[in-house]
Amino acid sequence: MRGFVVGVVVTLLLLACGGFLVANRGWFPIGADNAPGAIEKRVANMAMDAYVDGHAPRQDNPVQPTPSALSDGARNYEMHCSLCHGGEAQRISSMRAKFSPPVPQIIDRIPGDPDANLWWVVKHGIRMTAMPSWDGILSDQEIWQVVAFVKHSDKLPPEAMKAWKEAAGVQ
Repeated sequence: MRGFVVGVVVTLLLLACGGFLVANRGWFPIGADNAPGAIEKRVANMAMDAYVDGHAPRQDNPVQPTPSALSDGARNYEMHCSLCHGGEAQRISSMRAKFSPPVPQIIDRIPGDPDANLWWVVKHGIRMTAMPSWDGILSDQEIWQVVAFVKHSDKLPPEAMKAWKEAAGVQ
């Protein structure tokens, strides 16, 4: 039994030393133009989903998808989000692949996440992904409006569609 425990301890020490050596010697590719590996992607997504699920508010979106609220959300989305996540003028952002991991194109593929989870991500950001925290830039109400806009962007009323096109400079 003692040999087994020593073996486990030595194995863990070797793994820790190996990880330190890889990081210390610059052997881990950190450039944003290096695609994340399958294990890194799986672990990062699992950690993000678990954290957001545990910290997002337990509530429905308080913003009703009225034409006025969706118009306000469209303007804020176009001003703050479209460069990275795609917008009316360019549904797939040219910046998409310039980040590691690549930026989700949420206009092209509307996320199925609960509204509260999206609100939390916008408010607090996601470390090591270039997703900033919009806390202090956008109010909680404005963030909820952006979330409502994103979730309804495929079926906007004419007033909101017009506001989005104007914000994007599209005729």
